Amino acid sequence: MQGSGMSGPSNVERICRVLSAFDADNGALRRSDILKRAGIGRSTGYGLIRELLARGYLEGIGHGCFRLGPTARNMAQASVERAVIGPTLPGQFRRFDAGPLDLGLTDGLFELVSGPVPPGPPPWKIGFANASTSNPWRRALLASFRHGCGLHRDQIADTVVADAGDDASRQISQITEMLDGGVAALVVSAAPDPGGDLAGCLAAVRDRGVPLVAVDRRTGGAATHDSFVAASGEMIGKLSAIWMKEHLGGAGRVWLLSGLVDSSPAVRRLAAAREIFDADEGIVVEAVQHTGWTREGGQAEIARLLDTGHPPPDGVWCDSGLQGLGSMIEFDRRGLVIPPHTGGDVNGAYRFALERGVAFCAIDYPAAMGARAVEVLLDLLQGSPVPRRVEVPVLAVLPRGRETRSIKADVWAETYVKWDQPDEYVLAQGRGRSLR
Repeated sequence: MQGSGMSGPSNVERICRVLSAFDADNGALRRSDILKRAGIGRSTGYGLIRELLARGYLEGIGHGCFRLGPTARNMAQASVERAVIGPTLPGQFRRFDAGPLDLGLTDGLFELVSGPVPPGPPPWKIGFANASTSNPWRRALLASFRHGCGLHRDQIADTVVADAGDDASRQISQITEMLDGGVAALVVSAAPDPGGDLAGCLAAVRDRGVPLVAVDRRTGGAATHDSFVAASGEMIGKLSAIWMKEHLGGAGRVWLLSGLVDSSPAVRRLAAAREIFDADEGIVVEAVQHTGWTREGGQAEIARLLDTGHPPPDGVWCDSGLQGLGSMIEFDRRGLVIPPHTGGDVNGAYRFALERGVAFCAIDYPAAMGARAVEVLLDLLQGSPVPRRVEVPVLAVLPRGRETRSIKADVWAETYVKWDQPDEYVLAQGRGRSLR
């Protein structure tokens, strides 16, 4: 993608830089010195240090100084994935419990894994089981996957693509058909799977020795994929919520518009945002609604809340501009002042907000992860170790004059928006950074 800033470091690289900032004696460093040595900006660096502190990779020793914490010193590679429960019976898939989700930075970020025995020399037939193409972002993910395949025509003989319509049962059937049709390896973006059946299917696929890369969405933990390619939903949720809280001066009424019920990115972003908002007594969360990640869903939920007598809120937190655009349209349609919003991704959300002077913050979720997933899958097929989790870089995008104390722009919205492109154009699409 041109002009998007997608060449920045991944979260994995940032973590490694932070930990490498300390010398062999583990001498104490101030936060500013850590970020300077690591070459990381404040907009992401402050949040990253907080997460490393919470998980023991760093520890504070007073006076604003830090050193490597017990987790980094010991580098214990403890499993953080949910356990499989119950025996596997003939003809049945294993079910996975619905215990607490791992929301953020884990030991898996540092772990390299080897896939199954390669199926033979290239070219290979690969499949993409896509959760759906129900919104512009999901269609951009598919386009990115196809772009990645096009860059490796010498290694890919054929591709098979399926759209599950966000139905786990349908996706199970589609995956079975792909394998019966001779697919050698799979990229899977999981449909919502509250019952765990899809997770069991994917675990069975891996038991058969089929390389499997999860992208964007996963289900069931480490047993269901060799590698997971995504951007941090927790960071997106937290950073956007921090911006909203700071923009409102720590006090105000907010409405939360999440994406798709039971979809792992929506769950992670919402949980992370709630953690920020609930920790501040001055922020009152008046409503939490799901929108299906559509413009129509966002507009309908705002209309419903306003029609039931709620006064306009002080801010609207959206985990994506997919529904954020619909939210802003509804306020504007009623002649109301559009409150501050979060959520980017689609060109229309940026253009609408900029044209109307709306205060907003966007942490884009890059559809470029589709092409990255292809690269990871090809590495597995060649027998190369791959990271357990591959992070695609995210950008903090704000209009000029809208930065807050903690959240700084990686790129200005005025230069990021594509004025000559349609509303549905997804900005953070393309190939992203190469693994090679």
